[in-house]
Amino acid sequence: MTAIGKTPLIKLERMTGPDCADIYVKWEGANPTGSMKDRMALSMIEGAEQSGKLKPGGKLVEYTGGSTGSSLAMVCAQRGYGAHFVSSDGFSEEKLQTMRAFGAEVEIIHAEDGILTADVIDRMIARAKDLAKDEGTFWPDQVNNLDNKRGYHPMGKEIIDQIDCPIDEFVMAVGGGGCISGNAEILTNHDPNTRIIGVEPYHVRNVSGGDTSGKHRLEGIGLSFLPKILRRDLIDEVIPVKDEEAYKGAHKLARQEGILGGITSGANIWAALQRAKALGPGHSIVTVVIDTGLRYLNGDLYR
Repeated sequence: MTAIGKTPLIKLERMTGPDCADIYVKWEGANPTGSMKDRMALSMIEGAEQSGKLKPGGKLVEYTGGSTGSSLAMVCAQRGYGAHFVSSDGFSEEKLQTMRAFGAEVEIIHAEDGILTADVIDRMIARAKDLAKDEGTFWPDQVNNLDNKRGYHPMGKEIIDQIDCPIDEFVMAVGGGGCISGNAEILTNHDPNTRIIGVEPYHVRNVSGGDTSGKHRLEGIGLSFLPKILRRDLIDEVIPVKDEEAYKGAHKLARQEGILGGITSGANIWAALQRAKALGPGHSIVTVVIDTGLRYLNGDLYR
């Protein structure tokens, strides 16, 4: 799909002061489903087609917070594949409805009080693995699928082409590992001095090796394990972000820059602001607005 990718890189004008580094955001809400996950969905499906794992009339199953599922559902609809996703009521209703709108079957794993935990994600994964046993079914297994990571190589190349200065740091929530790893491979190959900063939930610190038993609202990240595709060796520093800090980041982005992002995008923004203050003027940071904030209007993010 030619409509996927080539998203804007926007310099923040009002959120950074004279004592801060410049911050640029890659606005992935400009993709067809409003999410960066369109990149990896297309990459994983094309990879499965080329390898013969996904055949005409086949079905795809995956566990997802909704963004990956929406992207996969869109590509499946275009190519005539069935889609069955395992998600949770801890994710935004807009994401769940988007998957259904593209014709996917959505199975829900309950999250108590709508709060995500590593256990909820583990149960989603287990159910997807069970569904994948059916004949004619392809499970992308996104956190172990190298095509996920490869799908973000074009994004890194776009950033290099769009910016006219060296990139001191790239700040990105870790999640399944695809976006941060794919971009890190391209950006550090282009400039070995670029530092890669990972972002994780304060109460589920799987990347930095801390406690993973807590609860959080940062959708799409906070697994109980390190994804196999994650290039942990390329991550220079990890910043834990609390729910309230992520909410503040999203609020400031909307109200001071006119850019609507989701909760985890808010975490990226908050972490990037901390690094901008630490680096100071004369430096540049790139981070990602993962998806459009329009997906979160029925929740409590913008209330």
